[in-house]
Amino acid sequence: MTNTEWISALQRGEPGAYAQLYEQHWKSMYKQALGRVEDDQVAQDIVQDVFVSLWQKRERLAISVSMEAFLAGCVKLQVLAYFKKEKVRLRVIEKAMQQMEILLDTEALPQAEMDRSLQRALKGMPENMRQSFLLRCDNRSIREIADILGIAEQTVSNNLNEVVKRLRKKINHQPPGEYMTCLGILLSLYYN
Repeated sequence: MTNTEWISALQRGEPGAYAQLYEQHWKSMYKQALGRVEDDQVAQDIVQDVFVSLWQKRERLAISVSMEAFLAGCVKLQVLAYFKKEKVRLRVIEKAMQQMEILLDTEALPQAEMDRSLQRALKGMPENMRQSFLLRCDNRSIREIADILGIAEQTVSNNLNEVVKRLRKKINHQPPGEYMTCLGILLSLYYN
């Protein structure tokens, strides 16, 4: 098919033309993406994103180069978008790691200060909710907490979810030191 025929068939929404385009070009697009990202799954996702975008924008297609060149350009743009997202994600992780180093520095946040901060954060919460959270921080399973408190496991799960929501809300209104303490508490809940 010529470019004009491809574009016309795609604009009309002909699934056969779309399928044929996919069959003819996916392998070269995949190889191009894989050569740049060096990750099989990411390369597959990039090719899929290109074809989804092509289908969604099919009625507005205006291609002045060959279909191969157009699809190669689309892959290149998707690869660049992937690297941009990855760079942002890595910066966020790096900043979080720096903040965690501060948190884990025992001189920066003594245990007594963490305990006081936790008590302030939990103040005013219902007793079962507070106890569920504290028992979870002691590495108790949801089943154990339910047995100790004499409540249903689902109630324990609901209590823990609600405590986390409330702590997140409090974190947003705390000075940086308190924020880091609360962040440490939340991380210990989910990663212990």
